Amino acid sequence: MAGIELVEHTITAHVPELGNPTHRIEVPLSVRVDPLTGRTSRIVTGTKLSPTERPDLSGLTATPSFCPFCADRIEGATGTFPPEVTQEGRIRRGSAVIVPNVMAYSEYSSVGLYDTKRHFVDLPDLTPALIGDLLAAFVGYTRGIHRIRPMWSSVNANYLPPSGSSLVHPHAQSAHDDIGTTVQRRLLERSEAWGGERSYWDELTDLEQDGPRWLGALGRVAFFTPFAPVGFHEVWGVVAGCRDITELTVEDCASLGAGLSRVLGAYYDLNLTSFNWALYGGGPTPTDRYSVLLRVVSRSNAVPMYRSDVTYFEKLHDEAMTDLAPEDLAATLRPRFI
Repeated sequence: MAGIELVEHTITAHVPELGNPTHRIEVPLSVRVDPLTGRTSRIVTGTKLSPTERPDLSGLTATPSFCPFCADRIEGATGTFPPEVTQEGRIRRGSAVIVPNVMAYSEYSSVGLYDTKRHFVDLPDLTPALIGDLLAAFVGYTRGIHRIRPMWSSVNANYLPPSGSSLVHPHAQSAHDDIGTTVQRRLLERSEAWGGERSYWDELTDLEQDGPRWLGALGRVAFFTPFAPVGFHEVWGVVAGCRDITELTVEDCASLGAGLSRVLGAYYDLNLTSFNWALYGGGPTPTDRYSVLLRVVSRSNAVPMYRSDVTYFEKLHDEAMTDLAPEDLAATLRPRFI
């Protein structure tokens, strides 16, 4: 029976000492292997790049003369869904609204607003209810799309320009087609090929529970930091027994919303401003070997002449490089889940 093996390679780098360049020092470098995909991540030590203070976002986030996602504009600036998807036209849950996406990222796509009445919602104000209602609305839209035919589905978010967002009004997007994304296909392929009697995701959750990367469980969602992260301050939420986004319950959405809200609150305390998250569905033929996965990472802060956190390592080598060990991040976040 296959078991999960956490492989870590320790490399000793030889570099000039900061401030004393004629003196060379040894610095440890950790290269970790993701046990499912084989993808490697580099966790560096030494000088940290974390922000020491939070930038003033007031200029960036001021309400403009026109925003298609604000309550006074959304009815005229956005379209409605066809009846075969939903009879609602636009899908509403609490403060959340789902509307058609004008960008053709996939065959079917949508945009979801956490709140149309506020042009900008800062991290501490992305409450469990706001996020949970948004996710529940996306589930409703996804179920409508799957009535056309089963397909690959994901729900994803950019927040502020460093994350890739072209609009400041906080929103998320869904994508649905017969192809899926590289990561979705890889996760499903590797999950189905996993040799254990139980699913990889069940075994992983058991392995992480109460360990150095464990945060806590909310409902049937297990939250922890991944052994080999793909981004800064990365956190995972694994929904046990849920094969696809269409199978998420109202309770699951509330649990995901509560956990994600706690993570974003911690980001705020760490002086961070921008993030991405993704919720990966299980494809057109869901399998018990896979569980729906939420991933969230922080992005560079929205400051003039900001430094991107994506380098050639990530973009061209498909290899993440972070400066904070997942165990240290978990120690910072864990009190929020108690």
